[in-house]
Amino acid sequence: MSYYKKLKKDLAGAASAGIITSDQADLVWERAYSGRVFASFKAAHWIGAAAGLFIALGVILVAAHNWDKIGDIAKMGAFLLLFAGTAEAAARLEEKPAAAIPLETLWFFMPVLGIGLYAQIFNLSGDPVKPYLLWAALSAPLALFSKRPLAAYLSSILLFATLYWGTLGSTSMLSLTAGYNHAAQPLWHWGLALAVLAAGISLFPGEKTGKPLGAGIVWLFFMLAAETAIKVRSEALVLLAGMSLSVLWLSWGREQDDSPRPGLPLTVWIAAVYAMTFFWHYSPASYRGYGQTDTVMGGIVTWAAFAGALITLALRKQRLLPEGKKEAYLAKGLLAASMLCAFLLFDANEGSAKILAVTANFILAAFGTGCIMSGAKSSDEKLINKGVLVITLTAVTRFIDIFGNLLKSGVAFIITGLAFAALAYFVNRGRKALIEAAKK
Repeated sequence: MSYYKKLKKDLAGAASAGIITSDQADLVWERAYSGRVFASFKAAHWIGAAAGLFIALGVILVAAHNWDKIGDIAKMGAFLLLFAGTAEAAARLEEKPAAAIPLETLWFFMPVLGIGLYAQIFNLSGDPVKPYLLWAALSAPLALFSKRPLAAYLSSILLFATLYWGTLGSTSMLSLTAGYNHAAQPLWHWGLALAVLAAGISLFPGEKTGKPLGAGIVWLFFMLAAETAIKVRSEALVLLAGMSLSVLWLSWGREQDDSPRPGLPLTVWIAAVYAMTFFWHYSPASYRGYGQTDTVMGGIVTWAAFAGALITLALRKQRLLPEGKKEAYLAKGLLAASMLCAFLLFDANEGSAKILAVTANFILAAFGTGCIMSGAKSSDEKLINKGVLVITLTAVTRFIDIFGNLLKSGVAFIITGLAFAALAYFVNRGRKALIEAAKK
């Protein structure tokens, strides 16, 4: 059951019990539901948006078919008139979604036509990132002033896509990675990249920060892993950076009005801890670090992320488990432990790597147990299922790690399959028993 369906059911139950009136329940529901990114969009609105896109494509095809028959001045003049007319019509019809949405969609994509037209007329070439930054700048007024979130959503996606593509390349004004000559990129490239990142986050519609913050955090990790001025290469710093950034995303990414289920950030944190369990197979020779060393700035960024994550854990409510005093202590301890595991990789050897893997297994097991206990206490079936899934996945993976080398015959595979079938049976029985007990 989704968050909004559960909320609606709970409000209906509260109204039936006389705790609140039906009108109050409806008002609370409408306020919560209107916070979604596309809450105001109906089926007709999506059809309208598609209409705007098809109109834009149609204009492109008509112009392309008659391109040689139109003079350069006429081309630019016609485009500017069409662009201004579209913007004016969208502003005047703002209160009529059936007309405004197609016009706003057309308005958003029209700068691409104008930039391409101008470049072709004057035979321009150069930095491949400039047209996309100009497109984003021309679309910013629409994103800022439109009453609907579609333009802001599209502008934010455009900025993040340009940021990733530009910074990971080596031939643009956004490039941050070293080129073929391994020369460092100018400092102002970083300023421009951070400005694009800030614009992408600020333009994202609504107050939910989970997705844009996550996109920024993933980009920062890419910069640490790529050949940039802030690169890190040692196993310990790479792991410390990844875990610290995942904890920051989990702690600060707001979704569904600070719901204790942060969704994607939680999944990323679980996946990061799960990845640490595979250090059971680590050997110093298996990690080369590309034969390079960490940069000073990379170390500073990594330690700053770690310090920020620790301060966040100390001062901010945890979002790993539902609220509760015991849950808070458990969650903060698990988040801190997931970051501190990286210290086992300083001067790592096979023994310390195995300790890290075992610790990561215990973190997952403790998290799964916490989910089951919290779910049983709050009658939350979804939370119980999540805990059972985490524990089962961990147990099965570790079984394969430990006994995988013994699977050398058909009989061994049959015995393992039967063991997994028995495990599935008893896990499912236990899960159903917990759910039934929670409902009583």
